[in-house]
Amino acid sequence: MRMLAVAPLLLAGCGGPPDSEGGREAPSPAGLTRVQRDVVAMADGRRRGVLLRAIRDGGQDCQGVTLTLRQPDADGRPTWAARCQEGSVYQVSIGGDGRAEVAAVAGGSAAAAATAN
Repeated sequence: MRMLAVAPLLLAGCGGPPDSEGGREAPSPAGLTRVQRDVVAMADGRRRGVLLRAIRDGGQDCQGVTLTLRQPDADGRPTWAARCQEGSVYQVSIGGDGRAEVAAVAGGSAAAAATAN
């Protein structure tokens, strides 16, 4: 698994007007850091951008994230499965310090991602 910092990207993506995907905040579970709560609360379009950046910064080839599915938290880290345009699927977990852990999901399908944990 590769880890990288996404906090600067997160801070740049917060505070703007809500996008067309509702702009409602998701519930923020207790015990999460501010950075983690910010990612959880993001509208899906913004979150896709953050996860895309994490995947690319992790050295993976991804032209765009087309689907994200929230997964059970991994050791207290909010986690999503992210499917790229070309079909590859990654599990992305956001650490308390804003670093993302990115791992390819075997099988590369959204169904595999949903059962990755």
